Amino acid sequence: MAAQKILVIDDDTQLRESLAEVLELEGFKCFQAGNAKGGIASAKKSVPEVVIMDIQLPDSSGFQICQELRKFSKDFILIMMTGRFLSAEEKTQGFALGADEYITKPFDIQELSIRIRQLLSRRGNK
Repeated sequence: MAAQKILVIDDDTQLRESLAEVLELEGFKCFQAGNAKGGIASAKKSVPEVVIMDIQLPDSSGFQICQELRKFSKDFILIMMTGRFLSAEEKTQGFALGADEYITKPFDIQELSIRIRQLLSRRGNK
C-alpha cells in the first residue's frame, strides 16, 4: 500500500520541516512548500490526500489556497493552521471555501496525526 501523501504549506521553514519529518515517521509521504504559489503548484502536481496550510502566507492566504484547490479537486482534505485566535466569521469563511479542519499553533503533532487519519477514514481512504 502506498503511503498517503500530505502537503505542508507554511513560510516558517522550521515548523514546516519539523511537521513533515514527524508525519513521515507516522507513515505519511510529505511534500513541502514555503508559499501559496509553490503550494498550489505542488498540490496540482503531486495530488496529496491532505493539504495542511498556514492561513497567513507572504504571497496569499490559506483562504485563497482553499478556494483555488477546491476548483482543482473536491477530494483534498484541507487543514488550516493558524497562530492566532480566529473569529467565528473567519472560520465560517474557511469552511465555506472548503476547509475541513482548523488547528491552532502550537499543536500536538500526535493529535494532528490522529485527526488526519480520522478525516482520511471518513473519506473512505484506507
